[in-house]
Amino acid sequence: MLPYLNNLRRSQSVAVNMQGLNLTGTLSDGEWEYTKNMDAALAPIVARREKRVLVGRLDKPNGMIATDKLCFVDGTKFYYNGFYYGDVADSFKQMVAMGSRICIFPDKKIFDTETYTFSEMEQKNVTTGQVTVELAKADGTAYGSYTASATAPENPTAGQMWLDTSGDKAVMKTWADSTGMWVEQATTYVCVKAKGIGKGLKAEDAVTVSGILGEGLDGDWIISSAADDQIVYTGIIGEVKSQTEVVTVRRSCPDMDYVVELNNRLWGCSSENHEIYSCALGDPTNWRKYAGISTDSYALTIGSPGDFTGAAAMNGSVIFTKENCIHKIYGTQPSNYQTTVEHFRGAERGSGASLVRVNELMYFKSVFDVCVYDGTQVTSISGRLGKEKYTNAVAGANDRRLYISMQDKAGAWHLLTYDTTSGLWMREDDVHVLAFAQCQTETFMLTAEGEVWALKAGEYSKDFFMLGSDYKVEATEENDEDIDWCLRTGEMLSSGPNNKHVSKVQLLLELGENAQAHVRIRKDNEAWQDAMSITGAAKRRHTLPIYPKRCDRLQVEIAGVGEMKLLGMSRLVEAGSEYGR
Repeated sequence: MLPYLNNLRRSQSVAVNMQGLNLTGTLSDGEWEYTKNMDAALAPIVARREKRVLVGRLDKPNGMIATDKLCFVDGTKFYYNGFYYGDVADSFKQMVAMGSRICIFPDKKIFDTETYTFSEMEQKNVTTGQVTVELAKADGTAYGSYTASATAPENPTAGQMWLDTSGDKAVMKTWADSTGMWVEQATTYVCVKAKGIGKGLKAEDAVTVSGILGEGLDGDWIISSAADDQIVYTGIIGEVKSQTEVVTVRRSCPDMDYVVELNNRLWGCSSENHEIYSCALGDPTNWRKYAGISTDSYALTIGSPGDFTGAAAMNGSVIFTKENCIHKIYGTQPSNYQTTVEHFRGAERGSGASLVRVNELMYFKSVFDVCVYDGTQVTSISGRLGKEKYTNAVAGANDRRLYISMQDKAGAWHLLTYDTTSGLWMREDDVHVLAFAQCQTETFMLTAEGEVWALKAGEYSKDFFMLGSDYKVEATEENDEDIDWCLRTGEMLSSGPNNKHVSKVQLLLELGENAQAHVRIRKDNEAWQDAMSITGAAKRRHTLPIYPKRCDRLQVEIAGVGEMKLLGMSRLVEAGSEYGR
């Protein structure tokens, strides 16, 4: 006659597919509202990140790049492979590799990694003393004897030269016996001689000459030959002339906001001039060479409003971004270069260093999100990072992972990783990164504190990148106890109209030798309470059952030091009624 008692309904949720960071406030099982020093590369499990190796410590970090060796600037000192080779200006550098050369901006210097010497992109020579201008051959040697007159010489012989001064402009002619006529030379040259006038210049340089009196020899020219005390370029004069007035010869390079390399050319952009530039083929010293040939320099004016925010090379094209559009240039030479503008979101102002290629795709930080660009469209990948507004992003690549360091509205820095295969985000720590550099399969990061870290410990011998005696650093790998990690769930909320509560949470961990793990729980937004602690032993698996008191909302935090892998997590939920728990 007694009434039957119904058992409480229980449901178990098991998460064996661990997910990544989720800052949206709506989390699924296996997702985390906070992570520290965690890695999703082993998904579907999560693990502590790899150990880093400290390979350098700079007093004033001013930039870094990697070719086949590591290169960085410490204050004003330029180091390549650990050797000091010279001084540069005390400012943060944008360095671009082009063959065996490292081009340094805004200094406009070039470091040759084969000869270990510096050269200048720009050159300005100003004469002092006497300047002589005379006709010459293309290599600078004198013409020899010729007749300068308004009338043709009588009884000419084969090959005799006559400078015809009868017209407004002198013309060099040669007597051809076969035709019995004076034949005008297609090209003539002038040699300008003065002490130091050709210093730092070479054949095929495009220069601007000013100060030569009369004769129309000022202007933009391409040098046919040069020596320290003379230059030769196309032109003609009626007679040898001398002057003491100052002559200036200048080879110039535009001021550019962002510079990249593509197809043996440097490409840059100027927000002030609304222009895009390319240097001559294989020659980063020449930006104004327009001879009508395939190796010429290139320049164009852009009509879209706003400043440039970044530049990158991808899939045979060079792209220049603004916050609201992407300019793409493709082609093989100036005669067939084509420019398109795509009205996609581009890199955010101040986040130009976030443009980085991971495999065949380009990733960058826009005004609103982190995006991926495949050459045809832009897609957001940061939906799980929530609504936090990040700025000043710097990004790098390591294998299939994207590293990105960004600053939040409160001024705090976050180093995040994105696994491009699984689509999972993780937060590593609060390091402020100034630059990333990738060398073969290793990736380095330069922090605002001046530390240079290798992100893949043990990839090479410890001294591989710092061989020079000028900058000898004992590479130091992080210790397990130096890397504290943390995983924090979101609130495990009741769902449905009736009351429910989490009666049990169970964790499956794998801990390394002497690793420490501590579990805390928070009920109904109260203070955090310690729930369990454990010490690892030789990668043994540990099951951690946690029985919280009745509550409507529950959070779980796992933190510790040492090697750790979270293999799974489950929770047991008991149902109540609509009247109470």
